[in-house]
Amino acid sequence: MANNELMPSPNVSSQTRPAATRSSLGLIGGFLLRWGLLIFLCALFLIFSILEPRFATWTNVQNVIRQAAPLALLACGQSVVLIAGGVDVSVSAIIALSSVSMVAGVWTVGVIPGIVAAVFVGGLVGAINGSIIAFWGVNAFVVTLAMMTIVRGFSLYITGGIPMYGNIPESMLFLGNGDIGPFPTAIFVSAIGFAVLYYFLKLTPAGRQVYAVGGNKEAARLAGIKVGKITILAYVISGLFAGAAGAVLTSRSGIGAPNMGEGRELDAIAAAVIGGVAFGGGVGRVFGIILGVLILSVIKNGLNLYNVSSFVQLMVIGTIIIAAIVVDRYRQRREVT
Repeated sequence: MANNELMPSPNVSSQTRPAATRSSLGLIGGFLLRWGLLIFLCALFLIFSILEPRFATWTNVQNVIRQAAPLALLACGQSVVLIAGGVDVSVSAIIALSSVSMVAGVWTVGVIPGIVAAVFVGGLVGAINGSIIAFWGVNAFVVTLAMMTIVRGFSLYITGGIPMYGNIPESMLFLGNGDIGPFPTAIFVSAIGFAVLYYFLKLTPAGRQVYAVGGNKEAARLAGIKVGKITILAYVISGLFAGAAGAVLTSRSGIGAPNMGEGRELDAIAAAVIGGVAFGGGVGRVFGIILGVLILSVIKNGLNLYNVSSFVQLMVIGTIIIAAIVVDRYRQRREVT
């Protein structure tokens, strides 16, 4: 009996190996979740450089940076709303209204006031969105979808559907087309946007409350957080960033266009979700959002250089969004277990 008790169980090694395997897989999964986006971005850059020699040229890199700047600003604003548990699909129409407001301001009082007008208009629309959602409890998607229609229609009405062009000073074009040394001005615009986002989310009480509201609205309310005020603030910030994106796009094109920004709301959501911002709220890192913007910009630029149809590009972006959501769900389950 004693000898039997001292004998090792034949199942010990077989139980240990699966445990070790699970531990290894967990480490690999954790590594990929942490660094997968950066690896994916590097892989994309390498693949497109091989497929299309023009991709890796400095001229094209500058073009990618200029194209990415409006998306970076939109993704910053959209991320705040998503982290707060909402969504803002009106940003594309805000771009249009900001564009015509900017050109009207430039014609009337000058370039700087015109840019300020573009940003202010975006914040005003965001405040209306947030107030309706916070005070009336209406679904965020429905409110911002209706606002997108209203704002787009208003932009077309006040311009008669005709783009505003002519008498544009060279200084207005600097924001979207200029260079500071060897670098496009757009890279500094994006950097400022991300710096503001980081400061707000990580270094202010309101930013931390945005995470709390998105994670559990009822718990946040019980903790004394004024959920309505935070909701309104999130949409105001989204509108301000969308207005700034409209200013950059207007500076780049040199016209105030009432149809500017169409489809940009999908790009903003895609960049944020690809960057790890949870669609359900409460989760999001600035570094991930930067990578999401770069990944989407590189994909679009590479596919354009490779003459891939715009219809195929839409399918690719949609597929990437679904993949990003699946990865986010996997991450959530892994944290629970």
